[in-house]
Amino acid sequence: MKARITSDEAQKLWHDYQSGDMYALANIMQSYYSDLFHWGLRLYGEREFVKDCIQDMFVKLWKMQESVNSVENVRSYLLVVLKTRILRELSKKHVTHQSVLSEDYSFSVEFAADLRLIDEEHEIYRIRKLEVILNNLSGRQKELIYLRFYQSLSFEQIAEVMQLSRQSVYNLLQKSLGSLRKQYDGVT
Repeated sequence: MKARITSDEAQKLWHDYQSGDMYALANIMQSYYSDLFHWGLRLYGEREFVKDCIQDMFVKLWKMQESVNSVENVRSYLLVVLKTRILRELSKKHVTHQSVLSEDYSFSVEFAADLRLIDEEHEIYRIRKLEVILNNLSGRQKELIYLRFYQSLSFEQIAEVMQLSRQSVYNLLQKSLGSLRKQYDGVT
């Protein structure tokens, strides 16, 4: 896996890709594969399905390189394309995916921290408690928390990925954090 690249490096690679440089697209894929894979797993939990969708997405990008426009943020663009690809493939498989129908679709949250490295049992308890509380949020709320705090996307990028207005993102985040605070304080 390749180290994360800066936004400027991604923009240069995107421009090179648009000009026909296959290696630029390969570098983009290597740089963002991990983010895309973890994002895809949160949307639909089958590893091989997500890998196939990522691969298909990059093959399609290669085929349409001359007609692809410049993008403001390569990472958020790829997240949007992958989400669309996954939902399209699920609908082809006739799998009912709740995100198409409502905002209560499934989206799981797991902490990647290696709990064996945490010395105090209290810390483990607090992390597990937060994980349970996060998973009590709606799918849209969990998706927003993941994009903001795990993927470090801006509010504008989140709005693009989730297909919401920026104000809706602010409102949903405020509601989500308020719910987290209330539930966290209520559980001891």
